[in-house]
Amino acid sequence: MRRSSTLLLAFALSACQGLIGDDPDPGTDPEASPEGACQVDGALSVPMQRINLAQFQQVATELFGSGLTFSGSYPAPLQGSPFSTYAAANPLADAEVGEVMEATEAVAMQVVDRLPACSGDERACASDYLTDLMGRAFRRPVKPEELSIALDLYDTARADMDHAESLGVAVFGVLQMPQFLYVLEDLPAAGERKDLDGLEIAQRLALVLWDGLPDDELLAAAAEGKLANAEERRAQATRMLGDARAARTVSNFLREWLKVKDFRASVHEPELQDALEEELRRDLADALAAPDGLSELFTSSHTHVNSVLEGFYGLPTTSTGPDDWHEVDLPAEQRVGILTHPLLMARFAHGDAPSSILRGQFVRVNLLCGNIPPPPAGAADVQAELTPSGATPREQAQARLDHPTCGSCHQQMDPIGFGFEAFDGAGRYLPTIDGQPVDDAGQINAPSTLEGSFSGVRELGEKLAASEEARACFARQWLRYSLGKEETDKDERCTMATVSASMLEGGQSQTLMGILASGPATAAFVARFQEEN
Repeated sequence: MRRSSTLLLAFALSACQGLIGDDPDPGTDPEASPEGACQVDGALSVPMQRINLAQFQQVATELFGSGLTFSGSYPAPLQGSPFSTYAAANPLADAEVGEVMEATEAVAMQVVDRLPACSGDERACASDYLTDLMGRAFRRPVKPEELSIALDLYDTARADMDHAESLGVAVFGVLQMPQFLYVLEDLPAAGERKDLDGLEIAQRLALVLWDGLPDDELLAAAAEGKLANAEERRAQATRMLGDARAARTVSNFLREWLKVKDFRASVHEPELQDALEEELRRDLADALAAPDGLSELFTSSHTHVNSVLEGFYGLPTTSTGPDDWHEVDLPAEQRVGILTHPLLMARFAHGDAPSSILRGQFVRVNLLCGNIPPPPAGAADVQAELTPSGATPREQAQARLDHPTCGSCHQQMDPIGFGFEAFDGAGRYLPTIDGQPVDDAGQINAPSTLEGSFSGVRELGEKLAASEEARACFARQWLRYSLGKEETDKDERCTMATVSASMLEGGQSQTLMGILASGPATAAFVARFQEEN
């Protein structure tokens, strides 16, 4: 089943045609496709979402208490998807069904020892327990027919097992029901719009911001009808983002957006890797707390170091060890926010060798929402034919740019990546080679406020920090993460782009937390129409 979600308006831009963002009509002249050509009432098709691994573990912990041991069999999101929240990254085919059964059985077996004692009618106790459990697990009151299914499981098991074990069987069944595993919402007749009710909105808010269940305050707001109001949703999202439960969700989003979640660089020793991960965690926390979060992300030279990182960055030794952290300002050319963080530099490199392609692609796709298709089969062979053995990286890049087929896409990546030439594959700052200054002149090829040349990552970071395109892209990436999908056609790209732009309006648009809170305030969280099978 696929669902469609009404959003707001739209603008759109493109990939290998020299645009930032998504193109309103591939194959046409972007100058001839004015913003007004977008279908402002277009639907955003949203697939039915299964709760992912993080949500399963968090919800199970909230239902049954801390200390659960998870078997590890619950299916992890498929690799290769931009975000772990994408519906396409969390299928439920035959292989996943078996894994879900193993994972839910492992939880149910532990629940048996946690069940409340029953001193009276055991079936009445079972009914009361399951009514409460299923209401919380389904994120809405349980229906009589649903409770009947769980009680039938209890009754069947009770013929051979004791009360607690029989309830465990019922719990095993509840955790496999679609009402628990999927984000379900009532749908209107085909082609008609229906606003989500308060509990449906609360469910989405809790799963998006906490990977978990609505709390009492959110449920009260839902019951009073307050969540139909965009400002109330924004206020609830702001409150929820201030809760400790949001820290993991926000960190997960930021690391997936930056493509460094679970990344271990082969060029970094384990102790250095651990230190860099902690440094990045602290840097991201600084950006989340900053008055202008994107400027902090893209331009700050301020960071955190311990004894390991003092050695890596060539700083005087003042730390007493790996656990002794302090704040420093690195040279402005060496640290340009997250853009030159060694984890990112290693992520977008080939071992020790930097890659202008990968680094430029990261900026273009992740930070500016460009759409660059994957390379065609045999691209490496074409490169070998274009340049002689021993050609420098810049000579190889120029050959790609000059090629009539390769150049159309590579001109959107490589010239941006040139700006990172002073950083090797491990993220070390090396401004000279054999005594000669590195050529780190870069270029953004796009008819936007970002178009033009820059010298080194510092100037690139300042361009990004000042651009509405980068700010709108950050908002759009959060919408994609929240809604569990990427735009698939012209109207969806147009709609998503305008919704993300609308999220930047108001006094909180400069802070990252303000942008994150604005996502749930949009119409994407309150309206559904048109069901497709």
